[in-house]
Amino acid sequence: MSDEVLFTQKLVSKDNDNKVTIEWMVENNTRGLIENALALSQCYTHDFGNFEDGEVKSIIFDVELPSDESLKMDFGDDAIIPDKITFGGASLTYRANGVSFKTKSNTLEI
Repeated sequence: MSDEVLFTQKLVSKDNDNKVTIEWMVENNTRGLIENALALSQCYTHDFGNFEDGEVKSIIFDVELPSDESLKMDFGDDAIIPDKITFGGASLTYRANGVSFKTKSNTLEI
């Protein structure tokens, strides 16, 4: 077992181009307790709390994607939604043995 906290995100489903469902999963492989695990991205935040060694927690949530009409209103008539949308790595902050740490998830292309 490695000494790390794994933070991943994956696409669960995509609904008619307007909504996507994403899962965040955190796994504690530090051989100790991690505390105050807080995940955040531009579109969502979740407090995972504390994790014992080997514990895995996940959360599933929806993200509304912008429509072509809303993009045109905000950015002009030439604005369009690209074929692929990339969600950058979300960040996870936590404490272990009284020390603060931060890690990022993988990026997600939809």
